[in-house]
Amino acid sequence: MSLIEIKGLTKRYHLTSGTFKIALDDVSFEVKNREILGVIGKSGSGKSTLLRIIRGIEPFDRGHIRIGDVRLTPDSPKYEFEKVKSKSAYQYQRSFSLWGLTTVENIMKRLYALKTGDETLDLPPEDSKEYEELKGESIRYLRIVGLDHKWYQSAHTLSGGEKQRLVLARQLVLNPEILLLDEPLSMASPDKRVDIIELIRNLRNEHDMAVIMVSHLPEIHEKLSDRLVLLDDGRISFDGNVSEGIDLFLSELEPPLTLKPLKKKEPAFIVENVKKKYFHYNLKQLFELGVEKLEVFRGEILGIIGPSGSGKTVLVRLLSGLELPNEGRITFIGKEFTAIISELGLLNALARQRIGLVRQEFDLTYYASILDIILSKKRLATLTEDDIKKIIEDFDLTDKSVDFLLRLAHLPPEIQRDIVYQIGLNEDELADFFLSLPYVPVDHKDVKSLFYQLELPADILERRAFELSGGEKIRVAIGVEMAMNPDILILDEPFADLDPITTRMLCNVLKTLNNKLGITMLIVSHNRTALKEIAHRIVKVEDGTLLGEVEDETELENLLKTKAK
Repeated sequence: MSLIEIKGLTKRYHLTSGTFKIALDDVSFEVKNREILGVIGKSGSGKSTLLRIIRGIEPFDRGHIRIGDVRLTPDSPKYEFEKVKSKSAYQYQRSFSLWGLTTVENIMKRLYALKTGDETLDLPPEDSKEYEELKGESIRYLRIVGLDHKWYQSAHTLSGGEKQRLVLARQLVLNPEILLLDEPLSMASPDKRVDIIELIRNLRNEHDMAVIMVSHLPEIHEKLSDRLVLLDDGRISFDGNVSEGIDLFLSELEPPLTLKPLKKKEPAFIVENVKKKYFHYNLKQLFELGVEKLEVFRGEILGIIGPSGSGKTVLVRLLSGLELPNEGRITFIGKEFTAIISELGLLNALARQRIGLVRQEFDLTYYASILDIILSKKRLATLTEDDIKKIIEDFDLTDKSVDFLLRLAHLPPEIQRDIVYQIGLNEDELADFFLSLPYVPVDHKDVKSLFYQLELPADILERRAFELSGGEKIRVAIGVEMAMNPDILILDEPFADLDPITTRMLCNVLKTLNNKLGITMLIVSHNRTALKEIAHRIVKVEDGTLLGEVEDETELENLLKTKAK
């Protein structure tokens, strides 16, 4: 008897635009105990919806689900859904929902919640026996995912790949019968993927659990999945042998466009002798990034590659002006003026408006419509020198203070709150400051044309961020930044949640934008194939140091190469 049975599963989403979308259409399959079922499909094909329904957190319209001895229908009472939830653990796609605590305390909170039923409760006192017991057990889970050496580090300072492993460790605490994984390896570098693949396989064997894994990476399914289901527009188009399913899936891959070579090398960024250091509260140094020299040329697409935790994201935060270095200088060389964005000031605030950044977390406000997100972003990205001088006069601030507050607006909410608290800012006055920024209209025709190039649906501007699939989110995030007409666009892991077909499409779109508009792009990615295809050149970061350019295709092929099995 199978552990999981899905029959005739159908799910429709009613969108706030007044339309509806069929996410799953008459889906049926079974999963045996200890089986690893792979699920693959293009962006928006229904993969994440399927996992949420199996988890018991998403209602559905027709069909039934049986997990063990629990059978769910659309009309099942709430307690039956709770029974299903108790049998599984679920790692969300690109979810970094973590407590603003250390790595080990994030595990301790989950363990403590199993005893108390409430994860919001404070942990026991640090000098108590219970605290030490929780800590010891938590480090054991961190060791399983290879993060025990970072137990004292703040979870928010981890790299994207490290955060994914921490989230996985928190799920393992639940000791589930079924492990539901939504793109669990998308942020991990190839060398770490080998370790996590081995970890998932061992967990399946040691704990007799079934695994359903959504991944857009064919090579992950080849190494890990026992069977493959291919979803296409909400329907199963294939269920069977992994290799056959992957061949069918990749048959839709479009050819790559040609990347035009750089005609001349005029610098857009110059980075000189930069150092950025992070410290623990006890002043123990956690991490340092060092860049002796880096030039980024106008109109160039520069790839940045390196292992998880090597400092790639730190580099792009510095280049975008989100953070200031401890030492060194970062010079922005625009068409109209030059500014030192590693310092605070009026000219630097204007320069940062010419730099678009798509972070790993996307920065899409959950309940906001895409149009509202663009309008809000536009207020920060189109300030003139006169606008900033008026703000300085109205609020009796210095130009450095205004630049600081404008940078603050671009930071993630959890970091923003920490800074506001630490420096004692008045939240009401801060809200008044942001509300004072001038309203800027948006050309709907231009934005819709841009989003059409990104192969997004016609009603995308009216949709809410939570109504988007993972692949749609990254394309919308890029579209939002492009709507600001930047001179420089920085993308942090844009291909992480994309299948090969959508990745090729996005590479072609970015090359088209670069060819037509001459936009300078910096792209951080673990995806060697995509970087080779899209970048004029690639630089490598390792252990907090920019090591220079990847010299040739052989070096790129060997870089971060997965260990032999």
